[in-house]
Amino acid sequence: MSMVPEGDETHWPLAILVAETPLDADGVHAGLDMVEAWLRREQSFALLLVAACGFAFQSDVAVLPMLAQRLDLVRETLCRSLLGVAVVAPASTVDGVRRSLARLPLDMPLEVFEKGSLAVRWLCASALSPAGIVIDSL
Repeated sequence: MSMVPEGDETHWPLAILVAETPLDADGVHAGLDMVEAWLRREQSFALLLVAACGFAFQSDVAVLPMLAQRLDLVRETLCRSLLGVAVVAPASTVDGVRRSLARLPLDMPLEVFEKGSLAVRWLCASALSPAGIVIDSL
């Protein structure tokens, strides 16, 4: 059974989205709704996606086109506000997640990691620091 991902903005401008189970279309829509709410702030931020369940999408073939379409609708704001994306996934799924994300129309720093600490360090170095943003609460 798919659940809605959890959003965490306590470390803003580092937004965190966690999927504890594989996401169906409704779960992906809910996650995108959260990202779009963050985009409406019109503030620069970085996104940490944590796929605690391994591969976050139940059906890559069904979800990726919908995901690409939703991203295209907010492309201008996305390019202006989202500085970078780091995905954390179990080692056994990292290559598959990387291949799936490579098919999305994202023109920003994007990387997949096995450990959250590495993902956060990378986001700080490649996305937040170049924009003059420091996260002190991590």
